[in-house]
Amino acid sequence: MLDNRIENCVFPVNYFYDLDNFTWVKSIEKPDDKKNDVKQVLVGITPVYSYIAGKILKFKTKPVGTEIVRNKSLGTIESLNHFGIIRSPVSGNIVETNQEIIDNPKIVNDSPFERGWIAKIKTKDNLESLESIRTIEECKFEIESQIKKFNVKCFKSFPDFHMFELGTECSATLAKLDEFMVKNMRIGHVIRLVSDDPTADLELLRWANQNKQEIIEIVQEKNPVQSSLPNSSNNYLFNVIIKKIKD
Repeated sequence: MLDNRIENCVFPVNYFYDLDNFTWVKSIEKPDDKKNDVKQVLVGITPVYSYIAGKILKFKTKPVGTEIVRNKSLGTIESLNHFGIIRSPVSGNIVETNQEIIDNPKIVNDSPFERGWIAKIKTKDNLESLESIRTIEECKFEIESQIKKFNVKCFKSFPDFHMFELGTECSATLAKLDEFMVKNMRIGHVIRLVSDDPTADLELLRWANQNKQEIIEIVQEKNPVQSSLPNSSNNYLFNVIIKKIKD
C-alpha cells in the first residue's frame, strides 16, 4: 500500500499517529519482542508539528534508561519562535535516542518519519488498542483538518529562508533572489520562493540552469486572493524550493 499524501505532506501507512500531541509511533520487529509482551518502537513528531515549530534549532531528550509515561514529556523542541514539550504516545523505557538530530536538528524538518526519529522505547502498550493513537486510515480527515488549520506546507527540503514576491515581474524577482543568496545564504541552505508570476516556474528553471543552482521542487497551489477574481492570469502561486550549491 502506498503512503498517504495529504496536501503534499506524506504520511506512511505503517505508523500510528497521536494527533493530540502531533507525534507518531512505529513498531520495530526484534527477536525478543514477544518476551513479556515487550516491543520496541520508534517515536517522532509529525510534519504538522515540524511546520508549527519552524526551522528546529535544538532538541533535548530524556536520557537512556528513563521511564516514560504516555502523554508525558519525552523531551523538548526549540526553534527561533517556538519552545514546546514532546509528549510520548506510549509508556515505557527509553533504550536509545537519535544522536543525529541532536547534532543536526533540521533533519527532523526534512525527514520527520525516517532519519528524524527522536527516541526508541521499550513498551508493553498494545498499539492497536490505545485510543489515543490511530492508523492513517483512521485519522486521515483529522490530519487534513490540522494541515488546513495551521496552513501547513510540506516540501522535499525544509526552507531555511522564505521570499514572497507577489505582484512582481519575474525579472525583478530574480534580481532580488540573486542578491539575497549572495548576502544571506551559505552553500547547502534552502530558500522557498513564492511567486504569482505565470511564468515563474519556467523562468526559475532557466535561472537555476544558468546559475548552477538546484531546484529541489516546484509546488503549484491556488492563489487564495486572485483565484476569486474573474479573468485573472494569476490564479496560481508557485512555491519554488531552491538549494544553493554554488557561490
